[in-house]
Amino acid sequence: VDAPVDDQLRALTEALVAVSTLVGLLARVEPLVGNEVGAVAEALPALGALVGPLASVVALVLHQVGALAEALPAVLALVGPLTRVDTLVLDEVGASAEALAAVSTHVRLLPGVDPLVADQVGAAVEALPALDA
Repeated sequence: VDAPVDDQLRALTEALVAVSTLVGLLARVEPLVGNEVGAVAEALPALGALVGPLASVVALVLHQVGALAEALPAVLALVGPLTRVDTLVLDEVGASAEALAAVSTHVRLLPGVDPLVADQVGAAVEALPALDA
């Protein structure tokens, strides 16, 4: 094989691999691409993923604790009339206090001022003349 034809030999090798590839349920990895271990390692967890009502976290991704901690509250959240706050987010006291005030608000002709906002006297004094208009 002369030097000018050496580049064409690589193209022939790539073409032969493409010809020998079989189309089936799952594509296979030939020894010519065996050094691409990262792609194989990423593809294997996808083979085990099952489609169902709720996705599951497999032991292969348990080292991703941040993603697992974010995914668990979403899996545990139930759809109903009112969403609930589980113990996983009880440390977010500010958000819980704001959510509880919004849950206890009743819709009526004029909204009332609850003791939670009674310290905002300036806003209430400004609103009183508007009620007499």
